[in-house]
Amino acid sequence: MSGDRHIRYIHGQRSVAVWREITPDGGARHPWKDRGVYLITGGAGALGRLFAREIAQHAQHVSLILTGRSAPGAETEQQLEELRGLGARVTYRQTDVSEQAAARLLVQEIEAEYVQLNGIIHSAGIIKDNYIVKKTQAELQEVLAPKVVGLEYLDEASKELELDFFLFFSSVSGSLGNAGQADYAMANAFMDAYAAYRQTLTTFKQRHGRTLSINWSLWKEGGMHIDAETEKMLLQNLGMVPLQKENGIKALYQALASDKSQVLVFDGHVEKIKQKLLLSPVPKEPQRDNERRHEINASTETENLFNKVLESLVQIASNILKVSAQDIDIDTELGEYGFDSISFTVFANQINQEHRLELVPTIFFEHGNLKSLIEFLLKDYRSRLLEKFAQPADLAASQAVIEVVPDQKPAEPSIVTRKRSRFATRSIVLHEKHNESDVEPIAIIGISGKFPGADDIDEFWKNLSAGKDCITEIPGDRWDWQEYYGDPATEVNKTNIKWGGFIDGVAEFDPLFFGISPREAHFIDPQQRLLMMYAWKAIEDAGYSAQALSGTKTGVFIGTGNTGYKDLFYQANLPIEGHATTGNMIPSVGPNRLSYFLNIHGPSEPIETACSSSLVAIHRAVSAMESGSCDMAIVGGVNTILTPEAHISYSKAGMLSKDGRCKTFSSHANGYVRGEGVGMIMLKKLKDAERDRDHIYGIIRSTAENHGGRANTLTSPNPKAQADLLVTAYKKANLDPRTVTYIEAHGTGTELGDPIEINGLKAAFKELYQSTADSDVNDHRCGLGSVKSNIGHLELAAGISGVLKILLQMKYKTLVKSLHSDVLNPYIQLNDSPFYIVQENDEWKTIQDGKGHALPRRAGVSSFGIGGVNAHIVIEEYIPRENEVAPATSSPQHPVIIVLSAKNEQRLQDQAGQLLVAIRERKYADTDLSRIAYTLQVGREAMEERLAFIVGTMAELEEKLQKFVAGQDGIDNLYRGQVSRNKDVLAVFVVDEDMEKIFDIWISKRKYARLVDLWVKGLHIDWTRLYGEDRPRRISLPTYPFARDTYWLPDAPRLRRTVHRVRRPRLAATRARRPGSPGC
Repeated sequence: MSGDRHIRYIHGQRSVAVWREITPDGGARHPWKDRGVYLITGGAGALGRLFAREIAQHAQHVSLILTGRSAPGAETEQQLEELRGLGARVTYRQTDVSEQAAARLLVQEIEAEYVQLNGIIHSAGIIKDNYIVKKTQAELQEVLAPKVVGLEYLDEASKELELDFFLFFSSVSGSLGNAGQADYAMANAFMDAYAAYRQTLTTFKQRHGRTLSINWSLWKEGGMHIDAETEKMLLQNLGMVPLQKENGIKALYQALASDKSQVLVFDGHVEKIKQKLLLSPVPKEPQRDNERRHEINASTETENLFNKVLESLVQIASNILKVSAQDIDIDTELGEYGFDSISFTVFANQINQEHRLELVPTIFFEHGNLKSLIEFLLKDYRSRLLEKFAQPADLAASQAVIEVVPDQKPAEPSIVTRKRSRFATRSIVLHEKHNESDVEPIAIIGISGKFPGADDIDEFWKNLSAGKDCITEIPGDRWDWQEYYGDPATEVNKTNIKWGGFIDGVAEFDPLFFGISPREAHFIDPQQRLLMMYAWKAIEDAGYSAQALSGTKTGVFIGTGNTGYKDLFYQANLPIEGHATTGNMIPSVGPNRLSYFLNIHGPSEPIETACSSSLVAIHRAVSAMESGSCDMAIVGGVNTILTPEAHISYSKAGMLSKDGRCKTFSSHANGYVRGEGVGMIMLKKLKDAERDRDHIYGIIRSTAENHGGRANTLTSPNPKAQADLLVTAYKKANLDPRTVTYIEAHGTGTELGDPIEINGLKAAFKELYQSTADSDVNDHRCGLGSVKSNIGHLELAAGISGVLKILLQMKYKTLVKSLHSDVLNPYIQLNDSPFYIVQENDEWKTIQDGKGHALPRRAGVSSFGIGGVNAHIVIEEYIPRENEVAPATSSPQHPVIIVLSAKNEQRLQDQAGQLLVAIRERKYADTDLSRIAYTLQVGREAMEERLAFIVGTMAELEEKLQKFVAGQDGIDNLYRGQVSRNKDVLAVFVVDEDMEKIFDIWISKRKYARLVDLWVKGLHIDWTRLYGEDRPRRISLPTYPFARDTYWLPDAPRLRRTVHRVRRPRLAATRARRPGSPGC
């Protein structure tokens, strides 16, 4: 197979495009004119800004028009001011040149305002890294638009102008290609060809000015920055170094001085670059590496080769670590000698340089000692190592078998049409066998949560779908970050991290609701409070009342731990009181307090495995349900950030992102951002949930937990253990791996951690494929994402946030983008795998089985604890049974009873307001009215203040709620009452043995008014008697609006300004942003 990349056939004649070196013109100078007018598209990008500055520095009174698709931010405005400071007249125009009208208007406005336009630099471009088999049509069009369509429109709009030049900023990928950038390479190749075309038009006076397409390589000051070791790797493998600004600018001037329409610019080791690029008759090996090694005269025995490689690697490691070679043991983990991520990168580079390999640093996490590493090298790189260590005679023998195939004139090329289309509906032959011994699925019937920038699940989804980054500076009600700001490497108890994902109202609580005195509430850790409130919300969201759970075997499993709240008491020199024992000293009291309050008798456990806590909690809950220890479970995690100690420690360990962005999968990944939040789910066996007609968000098909064992260090991930975990989970679920189309990755945004996780995923799915009858992965696509890019790493609650994201994606059938991942980490290799990074929102399409039936969407979520505890959950979309009987619909002739209650009048008002907002935002239909009525009747605790309506349509309910919220009187069929005021009246009905018969008569005759009038006064009514066996399915509705009073340290000034603040439900869809918040 020839290595030629650009081939053309004309009348059977084969032509090959080759590169030739051009001799630079030493006298080349810049083309910028004093008082010139220049347009730079993509002007806010790195290269656009660089050349704008270059023009401003070399031309007097120049006018610069910079364009971009986005509105200018504060950083862009600052850069524009800097250009103006150089004497240039600078304007920025938000324009998408891939829209013809916009491109034409842009040029017309420039002509009208400036009279002339001397030159155009087309620097606009977009990268969406992904392998071509995984590209969507939308991704292709978005990448092609600026460089293909935009270029044509811009050229057409400016064709009458007497330009001095039209420069196309193309890329080396257009000539050499690049894995994952087929569309970007294609767009740049178009620019190169268009440059030749336009230059031809100038010959016929149809265009004006010099046309030049420049294939830039990586810039030192460009948009993609790399560290020193990665830069070293590029030099070793390609002879290339990032372009210095001075060299790049000089190369542009030299290219303009030539007569070429296309030039490629590299900087680095000249001879090596020539060897890679310039035409040379280098013989090609006719066999692959693993076949060719059998042709080499293997006079060097395996044992000798092992020893020689060992000697080489020991010497390299010795030099890096500054330890004696004799002290390095072949079986000892490399991490024990002091290797870290930086020194591992150095180690990989030096091995590559010495032995001409292409290792990446993540290999040391898979092969943690020298013995394992050398065995891997001998398996995958044996021929290269033989060549390195073989004797001259052996090399001569090996060279003799190389066959040089002479160049031949080929016949007419044939066109092969593939029948598969990546845009067609995908179908697979299932390799799943189900039997009675399969693990029974667990239904998720209720959810709740509060996250940075989101007070509830609905706001959480809005932020995810909008691609919002909800990270902010540390708020003043936690601590003064400026007091602790400094260099953690040189200053004691200082950190350079001022960012985090913080929830609003961390000190808010409604203690009286839970039977807790306000005095005790001050001592209760905020994590306990959040646990109590959001567990209650999950129960209500499932459509259950506390009374319905009382006495049942319902378990509680919560990811929770110490928060530092008790330390604030010590720091404030406050006396220790008895309430502190259960309030903030013992984390297990949180789940125990919930079990006590609800009177439930299943296991009640705190789970603390660091970052995997809440996912391990789900695993423990499912295991308890499988063993019969509990019938239902309330599960979740809660994390708060109250003190600066962890910020200081984690930053000293190099774990946190200095710029406050969790850039999962990105080449810019530099650590994670800490975040707060709480997430809860309610679990029930699927068969029980279907029997009880519960609302089901999704199904847990399997869970798995393991430990990484002895990795490089205590905190180092173990990709083998991660892979084993996934294999266990999916084999337990008995699912074909091709049906899994999304993975919510742990994805903390670290340079080596993310690639290690990807390698574990690849290894696991490779093994899973091989266990089926078909190991081909070409037809399987599985997206990867991480919610940490939106809200940070929630540590104890990290796993539950990922689970909730998956459930919401299933609900809305949409995969949301993973932020800050435009340029992928070079250590992440997705080739020969089904995985791709979800870089844009996309429809979550179903796949079909061999019979054409749509399969439920399936996903997995991973969490890996810093101490080595790993967990993975497999979740499946719930598809209701086709034979489900629909409940009777309501109508004005067959009305329903809507009941609401609360602890006090204000909370009742808020309840009504919440329901009104939900009706308007969620667009409930009349067919939902009976489900709403039933859920409110049986799924809410009946409290002191009560309100009821008798309505026949959703419109009628909305109208009555609106009037009640507005404070109107005289509303038809509205009933209002208080239990405490009617105890004497109700006592008569309680002792009357005939009341049950009377109730049955009222129900049969639909005399609902009499029932409701007694209920609002406090009488207990068994609402299920209205429905018989035909009960509606429960539905998700707004949950209890707790009082939002503030409880912090007794007599502490912090947060006191908001004591007894009450937040009422909003009746509009807008939400005020917190001051200083960048996105939420």
